[in-house]
Amino acid sequence: MLRKLTLGRRQFLLASASAAALAALPGRKVLAQSGDVTLPIVSDKKFEGQTVIVTSEAGPPISGPIQHFGHIWEEATGATIDLVTYPHGEFFEKLRTELVSGAYTSDLVNFQSGWSGDFIGGGFLETVPEEVLPLIGIDDYYPTYRDTMSWDGTMSGIVYDGNVHNLFYRRDLFENADNQKAYEDQYGELLAVPRTWDAFHRVTAFFNSFDWAGTGNSFGFVEPMGRGSGGVFFLIGRGLSYAKRQGDPHAFFHPDSMEPRLTEAGWIQALEDRRRNSENGPPGLINFGFSEARPAFTGGQAAMVTDWGDIGTLSYGKDSTIRGMCGTALVPGPAQFFDRESQSWMDSPGGANHAPYLAVTAWLFGVPKTAENKEAAWNLAAFFCNPESSTTLVAFPDSGIQPSRNSNITGTQPLIDAGMDPRDAEEYLGAIGESIGHPNAVLDLRIPGGGEYYNKLDTATSRFMAGEISAEDAMKSASDEWERTTDRLGRDRQRELYLASTAG
Repeated sequence: MLRKLTLGRRQFLLASASAAALAALPGRKVLAQSGDVTLPIVSDKKFEGQTVIVTSEAGPPISGPIQHFGHIWEEATGATIDLVTYPHGEFFEKLRTELVSGAYTSDLVNFQSGWSGDFIGGGFLETVPEEVLPLIGIDDYYPTYRDTMSWDGTMSGIVYDGNVHNLFYRRDLFENADNQKAYEDQYGELLAVPRTWDAFHRVTAFFNSFDWAGTGNSFGFVEPMGRGSGGVFFLIGRGLSYAKRQGDPHAFFHPDSMEPRLTEAGWIQALEDRRRNSENGPPGLINFGFSEARPAFTGGQAAMVTDWGDIGTLSYGKDSTIRGMCGTALVPGPAQFFDRESQSWMDSPGGANHAPYLAVTAWLFGVPKTAENKEAAWNLAAFFCNPESSTTLVAFPDSGIQPSRNSNITGTQPLIDAGMDPRDAEEYLGAIGESIGHPNAVLDLRIPGGGEYYNKLDTATSRFMAGEISAEDAMKSASDEWERTTDRLGRDRQRELYLASTAG
């Protein structure tokens, strides 16, 4: 049976917490509540007596499906899975330390595409065997996500999950005639799903001003904002919308010098807007993680949330009060953005500079070169990453798995069968497709040190959110840290890799 390692082998092990959380996974209308959800075995190979050590992020998202469905693979192959998990804020550094050590610690690892420069580029992961490609349905992957499997021409990862940020909103609140009249009376404009950050602030302020839920807990929006919680990705998404001009791929660094753009007016405005918006959410929002933000929205306490696609499947979980009421849209953009080349504010084409952020563009499986059970590890990865498994996991509440394939980006029926309202499903996949196909979409920073750059930004900006320093000082501090990371890793090489990652 699938086992969890004890603290004696790792400094951090939260698999038990993952199991407890997964045991409370929200049910689904048809499949989950019937107990019939399963994943297919993709080959007849046996691995009797082998133990595959899997290192992942603490769940339920991402590691949860391993915990929940791993026994199917164990029973079919005769192998055993040992699942080790680390909390989000520590995972990158823990995994990097283990891989750099050269010791055998894992047979299979989950990693973010933004870490590929460190892990694939660093030569720590095996190349995906040719015989595995048919098992995972390589040609079914959406090109953007398929491309994340490779670094410098070497395919060393298998996409498990594809990601993009979207805005989720309570459709019933926006369609309510009384709300529409009150909003128009107050602001002199129609109540609509916000396209700009200014409109977002007005709408969140409006829904934060009265008890529309009738519970005493009615807020304008929620969003993960806490340090180490993954909240930094939502700050980056805002910053990109203020800094990314369509046709100019260099939103993070100046391409000639590798000087960070963080101290520019657009990034600073994004940070200031974020704290201003936090006033229209629940008390303590600046410390919220996913475990606070997601239940607040699906439990009917917030009018909007910016998040990954997890919200779509959680909206029909057993604890949700918003099934059939959850709309999905593009994340807002500013009416003006700060242009890198002219170093000035410019009006946004169409009135809003949308720059959909494919944050954590993909979660992948990889096999370390130090692994002792490599064939079994690749077989286990294929068990989770074939087209049928992907479609099942995309519809499974709190799996953390969002569409990454042509087949599940366009097909609403599996979601409807799983319990999603048909109108919700249509909007959900439509908005995801619009976001990942947008001409101004932005992928994760994908060079060596990617996780380190993000962690430094998280640390510096959390001080601003706490009121300790100014937005300018926070971004200057983060920029200085980025410069040190770039110098340590080699500025010329980092520039070469950055330009390669943004080409085409």
